[in-house]
Amino acid sequence: GIAFLRPFSPKTILDIATGTGDLAISMYKKLRPDHIVGADISLGMMEVGRKKVAAAGYSEHISFEQQDCTALTYEENSFDAVTAAFGVRNFENIEQGISEMYRVLKPGGHLSIVELTQPVSFPMKQLFKVYSHTLLPFYGKLLSKDKSAYKYLTSTIEAFPQGEQMVGILQKAGFSNATFKRLTLGVCTMYFAEKE
Repeated sequence: GIAFLRPFSPKTILDIATGTGDLAISMYKKLRPDHIVGADISLGMMEVGRKKVAAAGYSEHISFEQQDCTALTYEENSFDAVTAAFGVRNFENIEQGISEMYRVLKPGGHLSIVELTQPVSFPMKQLFKVYSHTLLPFYGKLLSKDKSAYKYLTSTIEAFPQGEQMVGILQKAGFSNATFKRLTLGVCTMYFAEKE
């Protein structure tokens, strides 16, 4: 996702569902924008992120803000780029989240989303089914005594719109040049789009 953004040299970036800020830190290192805002609903995770950012010496370039990603408080046309890694599948309303991303992007701005997806090709497709429905919950139970957490992960991956369907949601929100690329044998998919 970072390589996709490099040619456009975004100056301001909004990282949605930033968690502990790993993507934000990585983007700052590689793209050197003026500012990155990491937005997340979880204050606890962002607190960890703040410490990481301070330790890296990037505090004046990366800030964190608590946001409901389906109702962002930013004005429209605020950011050169919007990114999201592994956070969109947890939105209660994906369409609403995507239209918010569109709204806060400047015209000419770019969107990059990476999400866990179900592999579509043999044998990864079959292996993923076995892995996500049997091994993942089993290990999850061993590690956390909470089988439901891993069942939840599996169900969110399965419920997430895949490939062309997700591109359709991006187009419906107003994005142009929406494309996707499957990574790591289809376990992840990267989506790119532009606001004209």
